[in-house]
Amino acid sequence: MGIGAQLDPRPGGAFRLDVDGAHFASGDYREVEPPYRILMSWGWEGDPEVAPGSTTVEITLTPDGDGTLLRLRHSGLPSEEQRASHREGWKLYIGKLGTVVA
Repeated sequence: MGIGAQLDPRPGGAFRLDVDGAHFASGDYREVEPPYRILMSWGWEGDPEVAPGSTTVEITLTPDGDGTLLRLRHSGLPSEEQRASHREGWKLYIGKLGTVVA
């Protein structure tokens, strides 16, 4: 989902994602339940509307036959415009993940 990342995937650990050299997402891990669930805060550095740590992303992985069901829930986004923008972004990156694992 980017060109670089600093990850400390434990409760209270921080993350910083370099998407493209100009846009950085950051937050902290709230709950980590390997290999099934991650709950983390999320936001964009330099964006007062969706500041780092201002929203929450929950990712769950559930075995499903020969595959895995991925569920991503992003909550706390302040406007419909932000919800739509993030929805499209998550679709893009989940699609890329699907291509890689296929």
